[in-house]
Amino acid sequence: MRTHEGQAKSLKPKNFQKVIDYTRNNSAYPLLHIALLQVSYRCGLRAMEIAGLNLRDLMTSNGDINKHIPLRKKTTKGSRGGVAFFTHPEVRAALLEYIVEVRSSISTKYDNVFISRKHTPFTPSSMSRLFTKIYVDAGYEGCTGHSGRKSLAHNLNAENVSVYNIQKILRHASITTTVNHYLAVDEEVLANIVGNAV
Repeated sequence: MRTHEGQAKSLKPKNFQKVIDYTRNNSAYPLLHIALLQVSYRCGLRAMEIAGLNLRDLMTSNGDINKHIPLRKKTTKGSRGGVAFFTHPEVRAALLEYIVEVRSSISTKYDNVFISRKHTPFTPSSMSRLFTKIYVDAGYEGCTGHSGRKSLAHNLNAENVSVYNIQKILRHASITTTVNHYLAVDEEVLANIVGNAV
């Protein structure tokens, strides 16, 4: 049964690190899987958007990772397009390691960043299934390709980031979607707000 974006479980940073550690030590494709996890968790991309990323948009002419990545309309929900921010150092490090160590050695006609074992791009469905498998293998059943995105919203909310900025980062057409499906009332966050009030 398909999980709605807002129904996916979110992960606190310490739990996400456990998934990364497990994947690094146990996955047959650790560099691929870690790069996927980092992009999902720290950039908030949907599985279909990750599957649609291409090298010419991702990479600069001198072999670095662009900080602002255009998302093409055909790869985004509602064909709205948008921009994703690849600024977190762990995202950039994981992507560069994957590209240098894995992607550069794959011979394929496709420009997609992430290539399957068949040397073809992932479909949105196969990418979603892969995320679910990575999380289940690491012991986090209930997490899906939406979990990174939802976790980013929760983590930004915990840092007191404006809900309007969270909406823009997630590229929601309506702020109602952000509030109703991605942000939950966190008593710890509320306690910090009150404790730091002037």
